[in-house]
Amino acid sequence: MGNSKKGTGKHIIVQGSILAIASIVVRLIGIVYRIPLTNIVGNEGMGYYGFAFEVYQILVILSTSAIPVAVSKLTAARVARHEYKNAQAIFKCAVIFAAVLSGTLALFTFVGARWISIVMFGGITEVAPALRVLAPTVLVCAVMGVFRGYTQGLGNMAPTAFSQVVEQLFNAVVSVAAAALLISRGAAYGAAGGTMGTLLGAVSSLVFLYFVYTSYRPQLLRRMKKDPTQKVLENKRIYQLIGITVVPLVLTSTIYQISSLLDSALFSNILKAIGYQTSFISSLYGIYSSKYQLLINLPLGITAALSIAMMPGIAGAIALKRHEQVREQMDIVIRVTMMIAIPCAVGVAVMGGPIMQMLFHDTTTLPGRMLIVGAVTIIFYALSTLTSTILQASNHMKIPVINAGISLGVHIVFTVILLAFADLHIFALIYGNIIFSFFMCVLNLRSLAKLIDYRLDIAKMCGSSIIASAIMGALAFFIYKGCVFLIHSNVISTLIAILVAVIVYAVVMIMTHGVTEEELYLFPKGDMIVRLLYRMHLL
Repeated sequence: MGNSKKGTGKHIIVQGSILAIASIVVRLIGIVYRIPLTNIVGNEGMGYYGFAFEVYQILVILSTSAIPVAVSKLTAARVARHEYKNAQAIFKCAVIFAAVLSGTLALFTFVGARWISIVMFGGITEVAPALRVLAPTVLVCAVMGVFRGYTQGLGNMAPTAFSQVVEQLFNAVVSVAAAALLISRGAAYGAAGGTMGTLLGAVSSLVFLYFVYTSYRPQLLRRMKKDPTQKVLENKRIYQLIGITVVPLVLTSTIYQISSLLDSALFSNILKAIGYQTSFISSLYGIYSSKYQLLINLPLGITAALSIAMMPGIAGAIALKRHEQVREQMDIVIRVTMMIAIPCAVGVAVMGGPIMQMLFHDTTTLPGRMLIVGAVTIIFYALSTLTSTILQASNHMKIPVINAGISLGVHIVFTVILLAFADLHIFALIYGNIIFSFFMCVLNLRSLAKLIDYRLDIAKMCGSSIIASAIMGALAFFIYKGCVFLIHSNVISTLIAILVAVIVYAVVMIMTHGVTEEELYLFPKGDMIVRLLYRMHLL
């Protein structure tokens, strides 16, 4: 059992690391290109860009987001039983399913872009050009999601990881170039140019994945010839399986994202009713969507990668009725997730202001104050996303939907009250997100304890990370302040403080046995890491 646990854990961590590294690269590229894009279109243009993306994200979730997870789950369950013919049949039906659904939504969005802008954002029709550019992207992303889910179900995260990087590279170059060309026509068209990269980036990723798939085909055909399955699933049954799997995933993801869409709609409509100007509303939301959320979402991409990597393993283990293996995987991924999310939250709270100043040359205090307040959502969102994935992979598909619906209801009530009566403007959205993610965590953990008798041991899973993060945060703060006093450079001081913070956190975690030697072996190049730590007398 020990070797099995080590092998299973290492596979999850390695595959998760591939996606996590790609996620970091993608988000770093995102940060890099957002800087010139923001400078070109301004906060007002980024506000239109952000409003359009809120609608786009909902469309992607309805037609796309659940597809990779659903295809991955269904494929992994069939591959675990060596049913390669059924796995291939699922892939083909999923392509048709995704294309029809997403094509319908894309057409509706393109035709109704102006109407959506009027209804959702209090008559801010400047959002429409960006929406029209994003509409066909929905179709491309849906088909692309099927290819990603299929390779993930086969246990290989590399195609998804590389395609994400290819997509973001094209996105970065085209977005900045198109925005620069169109900004002369106004902020709305500059925002539309910024969304052009999203479309062409998705197309480039789909082309890449198709070539990967064609290179896989000879191996897949050999496996299908050896497949002993006598009766391949009928298309009708496959569509039923896809629907049964996709609908709960879509509902959960939709509720997650619709909270953001509702936030943007409530924010624009309520502030406009109170008497704020459109340009001020858009500028404030531009700071929130293009600066605040950019930094908050960076660590969440890493933790989401671990959730994606975990799904095929749990689905396969459940298909083979290996319940102990399921629990082992849950322990590993929750522990690693907290080891990442907690220090990231502390780091963002402490160093968010200096990082904003370094990236965007924004010397105002607003972005830094927003990050201090909202950093805790990194922990809550990471844990709520992970626990939702665990429940769905364990075949409790409806539970995260119910929990997300309850959390959304509480979130809306608090957000409306804070916007309308407390005059907190953008901070109302941040407090609302804290409330939503916290309730989601509590309800999911309660469901895990009730349904599969799994209880989160906070001291075991989070204790060392909390202590190490507190020490790290304090040192980073004082080192930054000291460096600024001595060398008067925010950029150099920020980089030094971040580097020291990473080293301090790692050393404290090792010295306090927050991460054990056995766990270090699970990471990529674990043997090399352990040997290095022995030479440094840290183990």
